[in-house]
Amino acid sequence: MFAVGLLLSSNPDVAGDLVQVPSTLFQGSLFLGLISRAVLGYTAMHAESVSIHPLVIAGWCGLTSSAFNMLPVGCLDGGRSMQGAFGKSALIASGLATYTLLGLGVLGGPLSLPWGLYVLICQRAPEKPCLNDVTEVGTFRKAVLAVAIVLVVVTLLPVWDELAEEIGIGLVTSF
Repeated sequence: MFAVGLLLSSNPDVAGDLVQVPSTLFQGSLFLGLISRAVLGYTAMHAESVSIHPLVIAGWCGLTSSAFNMLPVGCLDGGRSMQGAFGKSALIASGLATYTLLGLGVLGGPLSLPWGLYVLICQRAPEKPCLNDVTEVGTFRKAVLAVAIVLVVVTLLPVWDELAEEIGIGLVTSF
């Protein structure tokens, strides 16, 4: 939905279906902001408001919530994948790192603290062990998981003002 929404946003024939959003919205995600800038261009992204199709917002919400679910912690999908691919000790280490980054607000901007609290509250039940701990996960699957974790981080990493000004995502105003 995100990609289709961006393509519809770049098409002037559907101008009646577009909504105005502040350009600083695109600073909420480094990865999605860069994709938006690549499709919409520097001029559109460096204005006070940007005209986008509503599918962009729906796709953005879907990608962000999926990225939060793929965080390598506990019984989330990312945690299950981490435990299956690298073992329980890797899950504990990645979970501790994830909680630390969420607590500091580094990942997900203002959404990080509520999401971190939600994950903590939902982690009350003891972790169930993997059904098959004997068969080793292949290198290809471990590499796919590593790429997924990198995509999660760049999707949830907000863009700070100096970098946003440098790469042309949003209109940064200094007071």
